[in-house]
Amino acid sequence: MGEQGVQGVQGMQGIQADQGPQGPNGAGGAQGPPGEVTSAALASAIIGTSANSNAAATLNLVVSDPPTQTEMQQVVNTLDELIVALRR
Repeated sequence: MGEQGVQGVQGMQGIQADQGPQGPNGAGGAQGPPGEVTSAALASAIIGTSANSNAAATLNLVVSDPPTQTEMQQVVNTLDELIVALRR
């Protein structure tokens, strides 16, 4: 056999044609395993979370201008009460 010759110059690129139609979707896969929490369990767990703050009393306070130390302490006490209630 003889030696292989030098590769020739690449020819011209062909024209770009229109894209064809999209093919059909494949078959659906099997249902995966359930997660740690079902939707019903999650809904049941969060349905009453808004009520966690019910223990914090409303202020029903008319604040003077400037506020007194007692008025400000009432605000702080109620805020603390709300924070504790929301941590449950």
